[in-house]
Amino acid sequence: MVIFRKTLKMFIRLKLQLFSFFFIYFVSINSAYAKDSDAFIIPIKPLNHLTSLQLNQISLGKTLFNDKTLSQNKKMSCATCHIASKGYADGQAFSKDNAGIDKAYNTPSIQYSVYNYYFTWTGRFYSLQEHLDFLITNTTLMNRNWDDLVEQLKNDTLYIELFNQAGYDKVSRQSISDAILSFERSLAKPSRFDYYLLGDHWQLTEQEIAGFSLFKKSGCISCHQGVNLGGNIRQQFGVMKPYFTDSITKKRDLGYFNTSKNNNDINFFRVPSLRNVSQTAPYFHDASASSLEQAIEVMFSYQLGVNASKEEVLSIKSFLMTLEPLE
Repeated sequence: MVIFRKTLKMFIRLKLQLFSFFFIYFVSINSAYAKDSDAFIIPIKPLNHLTSLQLNQISLGKTLFNDKTLSQNKKMSCATCHIASKGYADGQAFSKDNAGIDKAYNTPSIQYSVYNYYFTWTGRFYSLQEHLDFLITNTTLMNRNWDDLVEQLKNDTLYIELFNQAGYDKVSRQSISDAILSFERSLAKPSRFDYYLLGDHWQLTEQEIAGFSLFKKSGCISCHQGVNLGGNIRQQFGVMKPYFTDSITKKRDLGYFNTSKNNNDINFFRVPSLRNVSQTAPYFHDASASSLEQAIEVMFSYQLGVNASKEEVLSIKSFLMTLEPLE
């Protein structure tokens, strides 16, 4: 059994390395796409000039997002857990519910969630609307019934005016959701890295470019790819060696298994986006990494099977710092 496990780990590591190699090789021979395999990390482009109607929709969504009266106990809003100054996460090891009790996970950032394929730590939801429905109706969070919430806003003259200005002909579950999600979509802003990918190579220093090269060479790009550098697949936490042990595993550590009940999903989590990652400590579903450097070390060790040097960790960190939004 021990020999089998060692062989399996070697196979998985080889698979990741080969995937990364061919990933980079394919792009390197297709210079029409981009230089240095940038084509597989799609840049976020600056927004075109928004119409007044779109701006009003975003403004309404922001008002709803920050309004505590939307919750049953009038003490919680979307912004309670998604704090702008903390990258639209909450900076806590474990988020609080509406009774002040620790929840199983901390709050993931939603700043770039518009580009995710899966939502929440385990990737249990497949759309922003599905995620919003859960947050509004969950008894430990907003604890509202959609019909009651719609009636509340219909009887608010200020909100009636704001909905009209935003181009909605009525207050409904659909218009409330559309406004909130319009605001959430507006949060995704380009970074220095995006401008680098768009051709402005002066945006990044030599150290940051070297960090990006190491990011690809090491195999990080195997999971953290696409426009969001993550958010589009689930992956086992502990690919190369177990991150959890039977003696300390908690229910939250089972990951997507808690939703699917499929043993193949044990310890599988949504691969987080790395955008604005420097602003969203602590890291991982269990807040087990308090610093970005520690998180990078864990990823090298448990996902790639590499004992990274301090220089390599700092090199990757320098690249990740370029993913902060500029606007």
